[in-house]
Amino acid sequence: MPEIFETIPIDDFIAELASIRSTAAHAILAGKFGRPPFGGINDTEPSRRPEIIFLVQLGVYPEWRETHLLARQIQRIDDYKLVRRVGQQIADETKHAAVLCDQLEKWGADPKRFYLEPIYEWSASFDYMDKLIHPAEYFAVSNFIGEGLFLPTLLAPMARFDRDTFSAYVEQILPDEPAHVRLGRDFIYQYCRTGEMQHRVRRHATIVAKQYCLGFEAAIRYAADAAAGRDPMAERDKIALKALSPPTPFEPDPVTLQTYNALVAEFDI
Repeated sequence: MPEIFETIPIDDFIAELASIRSTAAHAILAGKFGRPPFGGINDTEPSRRPEIIFLVQLGVYPEWRETHLLARQIQRIDDYKLVRRVGQQIADETKHAAVLCDQLEKWGADPKRFYLEPIYEWSASFDYMDKLIHPAEYFAVSNFIGEGLFLPTLLAPMARFDRDTFSAYVEQILPDEPAHVRLGRDFIYQYCRTGEMQHRVRRHATIVAKQYCLGFEAAIRYAADAAAGRDPMAERDKIALKALSPPTPFEPDPVTLQTYNALVAEFDI
């Protein structure tokens, strides 16, 4: 017999999801996952601050990836008003990606560096959300939780502490975000009215809030590497690079090599 889940009033459910979001936001703002490198720097020229270049490169990923995810989700929406609003969000996300890429090119940096090979903790939540089929599940966690965390934990501090450095974010991206969060709330309000859907969205919200915190911590950690003169990509890949690169390439023992060669032959690969 299928499990039956309690349905709670929709306003109570939205408040419950807002509590999941605020718990994560409070932990981030309290410094539990590190502090972003905003403000307090004499040299405010971004092109001379590798940690800023890294963070903007990292920011290309969610804007570009979100465009792809939204394009798939819009086909599943059965309400024309929501379709129109999601269409506007797609336009917003493509604009955001272009703004960040243009800024990076002006600084002489590669816009696609961490889009093609992302920081894995940063991309994990998008990989998770890409598996969500029902639009209510997707927009509840991507917009209401994810963008609802992005705004107070990164965008607002950029505007408050380092406005000139992050002018592309502050002027071109920040103004669009509240509408995206409200769109997520309206998907919840319209579709999350059964116990089963509330149960599914509650679980997704908890996971994505956790993944956002892990991604935030990784972003701050790798930004610190960049500020210290270390390449974030090399730091991410150092275990593999050490094992696979000269002058001490990995040499398998004879038994391992014989086993591998036998498997290749057996499966004709």
